[in-house]
Amino acid sequence: MKTICLKITIFSLLIFYIAIVILISCKKVEEVNQDPEIEPLKQGFKVSAAVGYCASLANTLFRGEDLPDNVLFQSTGNDEYSGSGIMYVTINNSYPLPFNSNIGQIIIACLWDVSDYSGVITAIFTDIDILEEKYEFRGIHTIPVIEMEDGNILTLFAEQDIIIGEGSDTLLNLNLTNPQFNLEMDRLDTEQLNDAFVAVNQNVWFININQNNTMSDIYDDEFTINGGGQIVEYTSVSSGILYHAMIGAKFIHNTCEINPIEGIGFIQNFKAGTKLDLGHIFLNFHDKCDGKAYVELATGKYLTSNHRNVNLNFY
Repeated sequence: MKTICLKITIFSLLIFYIAIVILISCKKVEEVNQDPEIEPLKQGFKVSAAVGYCASLANTLFRGEDLPDNVLFQSTGNDEYSGSGIMYVTINNSYPLPFNSNIGQIIIACLWDVSDYSGVITAIFTDIDILEEKYEFRGIHTIPVIEMEDGNILTLFAEQDIIIGEGSDTLLNLNLTNPQFNLEMDRLDTEQLNDAFVAVNQNVWFININQNNTMSDIYDDEFTINGGGQIVEYTSVSSGILYHAMIGAKFIHNTCEINPIEGIGFIQNFKAGTKLDLGHIFLNFHDKCDGKAYVELATGKYLTSNHRNVNLNFY
């Protein structure tokens, strides 16, 4: 009887041990088999698309070309600049903001030099939710816009230019001294990065715009984004801090409204408070216009995402 009881006890312990091993193994598999967390990339892309839209409109204004029918311009006097005023931009179904379905208004204050089509803008977004509502994205502080020698437009913004929450009510009082104006323009001399691992730490985003010789039709413009970092801090399900980068991320609204058609997206998951890489993902954007991107390489917690098509949900 003692032998039978001992055998039953050993068998019970063995079953218990196996169950514990299976539970631990399943937890490990579940951790490794996470879907890619690309929310920071979505945030960076959508804000970049909105800034690029504003910059393209601004250049059309700087050149004295006809503005689209959804834009009302009000000139303001300024003795120090050859051009100044405010654009009131209506966003609706006929004139959408790329990668955004909201209806509302963008108010863009502008100062510029008509001799070289260079200027500084600031923008307030009204009733347009670029990010999730909880982040309360309001607009952008002063950023430079310049027409380059090849005719393309270049602008940039940094983390400190993004307005989250209150503080946007004074933006329309755009009043820069000449040194302040020049300091803004000098920001565009910064080298654009082509290394995703470097870009994730910079918190700067460059937007290059080719208007395709159709100044008043913004929807055939070719936008290319380079840069990365964090629009807002985002914590992953593993409690890591997520950063993103985009290298050569290109979109044309008329070509595809739901995903970039070229370039690379990158997500890196750092352990909170350190620079320990918990996993990263390289995405290839493609011109299929299916709202997806291809995972070229994934490591760490995202290992099983390798060579999969994943939903971007950028729109």
